[in-house]
Amino acid sequence: MILIIGYGNSLRRDDGAGLILAEKLEDELRRRELDVERIAVHQLTADLALSVAADAVTAVVFVDTRVAAAEAGQTDLLVHPLGAEHGSQSLGHHVGPAAILTYARLLYDRSPPAWLLTAPGFDFDHGEGLSDAAERALDTLPAVLERLPPGWPLPTN
Repeated sequence: MILIIGYGNSLRRDDGAGLILAEKLEDELRRRELDVERIAVHQLTADLALSVAADAVTAVVFVDTRVAAAEAGQTDLLVHPLGAEHGSQSLGHHVGPAAILTYARLLYDRSPPAWLLTAPGFDFDHGEGLSDAAERALDTLPAVLERLPPGWPLPTN
């Protein structure tokens, strides 16, 4: 089963793009007849390591919004492989995907392949709804998925 963890704040305009993108990703992967579970949260917390470490999880995709600048050409969805080695394991105000993966490995001896999918965000003011640029980026998800290896995000072996 592919676990999708979407996070962000839908009351801060484009910060909610990760949550919407996670829903779109779930729909696209289900269309491909893949077994998917989606979790939506405002921020990552250490307890998500238990979900990541579940026996049924074969891959994890974290989905978030990144701060971008349209004039700098940062308008694409980005996909990066993740591992526990990609970040700090500290428990501070902000826990990142790498920390969740580290906790899953250290506490539960599980390290499923993981990815970070990010949408560009331009407007983080108070309010609901996405900027036009963020909306356009989310619409490119099917094309982005077509460029990834067949069967993504599952391991290829």
